[in-house]
Amino acid sequence: MLSDSTPAPGGGQAAAREGVGADDLRQYRVALAIAARRFKRYPPLARERGWEGRVEVAVSVSAWQRGPQSSLVHSSGHAALDEQALSMIEKAAATTMLPESLKGRDFRVLLPIEFTLEDDQ
Repeated sequence: MLSDSTPAPGGGQAAAREGVGADDLRQYRVALAIAARRFKRYPPLARERGWEGRVEVAVSVSAWQRGPQSSLVHSSGHAALDEQALSMIEKAAATTMLPESLKGRDFRVLLPIEFTLEDDQ
């Protein structure tokens, strides 16, 4: 499951300093989370070995970048889970429209992704 917890405090503060509205940022973050769920796949190796964990991925947007950039903020401790989380967020960022109010702005959102065998179908 993709966790819907609120972003880490640093993400919101950085956005406020850049003039990005909290509501707009929240709207984009929710849209990313919804899109990411469509791309989530439990890695077969992780399932076979019983690996679970939480991965935190940041999506950074900058006026000078071509598109959103994803980076690993917190590892699950298992490369297979980390790589899957990055992949799903990159795909979600590529398909999620940036709200007009955020275009040309610099900001970062954090997305936690939970991998639990219990939720895997």
